[in-house]
Amino acid sequence: MALDLGTLVTAVELVQKIIALYQRIDSLPQQMTQLGRRMERLNIFLVRLESFVKKNNTKQPALAPGPLFSGQVEDLGKLLEGIKGNAAKVYDLFDRYEKGILSRSMNIEFRAKWMSQVWFSLVDSSPDKVQAIMEEIDYERGILSDYLGLMAIDKAHEESPGPSSPRSGRKAEKTGGNASGAVMKRPSPSPSRSPAPPRRSCKILFVDPYNEGRSVAAEALVKLLGQLTLKGHGDWRIADVCSAGFFAKNKGDCVDVIDGLDYSRRTFKLPWKPGAQSPSRMAMAAVFDNKWSDYPFKQDIRAEMTARTSCGMRKDMFTRFDFIFVFALREHDNMVKLREAVRKRVEAEGRVLARGKGRVLQLGAYLSRRKGAVREILNPPVTKDGKKNRENWNWKVSEIKTALKAFLKREMDWEQPNDKGTAMGKKTLEVGKA
Repeated sequence: MALDLGTLVTAVELVQKIIALYQRIDSLPQQMTQLGRRMERLNIFLVRLESFVKKNNTKQPALAPGPLFSGQVEDLGKLLEGIKGNAAKVYDLFDRYEKGILSRSMNIEFRAKWMSQVWFSLVDSSPDKVQAIMEEIDYERGILSDYLGLMAIDKAHEESPGPSSPRSGRKAEKTGGNASGAVMKRPSPSPSRSPAPPRRSCKILFVDPYNEGRSVAAEALVKLLGQLTLKGHGDWRIADVCSAGFFAKNKGDCVDVIDGLDYSRRTFKLPWKPGAQSPSRMAMAAVFDNKWSDYPFKQDIRAEMTARTSCGMRKDMFTRFDFIFVFALREHDNMVKLREAVRKRVEAEGRVLARGKGRVLQLGAYLSRRKGAVREILNPPVTKDGKKNRENWNWKVSEIKTALKAFLKREMDWEQPNDKGTAMGKKTLEVGKA
C-alpha cells in the first residue's frame, strides 16, 4: 500500500472535524475529554506531515528530502489508513454524544442531560471500547512521530498547531462532566507531553544484523542502567530486555520469511550466519572495562552477556516486545517489511498481531538532531589494516548509552541516578538506602 495524499488529507479533515465537535460541546464525560485531547495532539503531527508532503509536491515522501524506503512508505500508508479508521470511530462517538444517540444500530436516543452519566455503560460506548480506541491512537501517534523524524520534517511545527488547526474562537476555559456527574476543568492541550501515562513493565528488543556488537552492547547497557537505578531506589519500568540478529539463524524461526522479503535495495539483504555467535569481545570490553557503574552487579551482568550466543528473529517478537530498536535506516526498512510479512502469515492462520506492540524505532532518533534528521548508529570503523579499534568501540558504546538515557527519560519518565561508579557515588547510594 503506497502513501496516498488523499488518505492523508481525509484523515486531517476528519480529525479537525472531531476537534471542532469536541470544542463545541460544553460538558463531556471524563473519557471523552481525554479522547478529545488526544485528537488535538494527533492533529499537530498530521498537519506537519500534510504541510511537508504538499510543500514537496509529491504523494510519495520517498521522493522528498529525508527519503523513506519502500517498506517504510508502505508502513506509513497503512498507518494513515489506521488513523483514518480510528478517527471515523471517534467522530461517531462525539457526533452521537452531541445529538443524544446512544446507539445508531439499535436506534436508541437520550434527551435528558443527566443521561450522559450512563452513556458509557450502554450499548456502543463502553469505557473499555473507548479506552481501546485511545490506546490505539496513542500507539499510532507515536509511530507517526517516528516517521516525521525519519523524514527530517522541521521539529518547529511541534510547538504550535499552525493555521490549519481549528482553534479559533475557542473559549479560554471550558468545563466538562465526568461519568459520576462531577464537574471538571478541561485543561489546554500540551503538545510537548503525551496524555498517556508512562509505560510500565515494558519489554524492549535490540536488533542488528548478527547480534554480536551493537545490539548486545545496548542490551548490556540497559541491564546496567536498570541495576543502577534500582540500587539508587529509582523507578525502573523495563520488565525485559533482549537482543537478536536479523540475519542470524541460531534459535530463529523467520529464516524463510526473511529470505522471501522484497528488499528495497539488493544491498539490504546480507549473508546469513548460521552458527551460534559469541558477542564481540571488543564491544563487551567497551561496555564493561571502565569505572562506570562499578558495583558487584556489573560483573554478574558481564558474565551473563559473555556467556550468551546470538539469537535469530522469531515471529512472536512482534507481540512480545513493546519497542524493537534498530540502528540504521536499512535495518528499519527491513524490520517493517518483516513485521508486515509476519502479520500476513499470522492472519492467514486466523490469528491477529496485537496492536500497540512491536513498535519499530531507530535508536538514533533519541540522539540530538540536526535539522530534525535521525542519526544512524553504525558499526565502528575498522583500522586501515582491517582490525577493530577499541577507541572506536568506546565512542560507539558512549553514543548508544546517550541514546538509551534519552529514550528512558522521554518514554519512561526515568530519572538518572548517580552513575559515576566512584567511591563517592557508592557512598551517596548507601546513604539513600539508609
